[in-house]
Amino acid sequence: MYERIIPWQPTVIAGPKQALLVTPKTAKMMIKRAKRPLFVVGPIIKEDPLLKLTIDIAKNWNIPIVTTGDAYKTLRDRDLDSNPYGIVEITNLLKDPEWKGVNGEGQHDLVMFIGCIYYIASQGLSTLKHFAPHLKTLTICKFFHSNADASFPNMKDEEWLKYLEKMKTA
Repeated sequence: MYERIIPWQPTVIAGPKQALLVTPKTAKMMIKRAKRPLFVVGPIIKEDPLLKLTIDIAKNWNIPIVTTGDAYKTLRDRDLDSNPYGIVEITNLLKDPEWKGVNGEGQHDLVMFIGCIYYIASQGLSTLKHFAPHLKTLTICKFFHSNADASFPNMKDEEWLKYLEKMKTA
């Protein structure tokens, strides 16, 4: 008589284009194939060990970094160059196929995200999914992002840190 009520789960969304669940090995392959990758780093990374792992990934892969929120100061204090943008601002720039990228060398073809607030990242990824067919998105966050092209699965902190540890080496 009563319908079963199923709670809304933001990481389980039906649709024609679902994110691919990836391992560090697959994520690294995506980065290697990219000609102009970009690393978007959000404010959740501000404490170790996550901060150290993020810095190691950025340095070892030599990817230009965009920081959102107050992550810019944190990375600057650790002597890591980055470009401060708002998450909405960088999303709008990435939509534009004519944008020359953060280094002026041309539009990026892969954008990797870590440490962005989930609900904001989800909206940005949705925008890129629908309005930026020229680029691929990869999230190496603790939670699965269904609007990305590829994403780590949902996992506990310990497992996530192990995944990130594997991402450090090119």
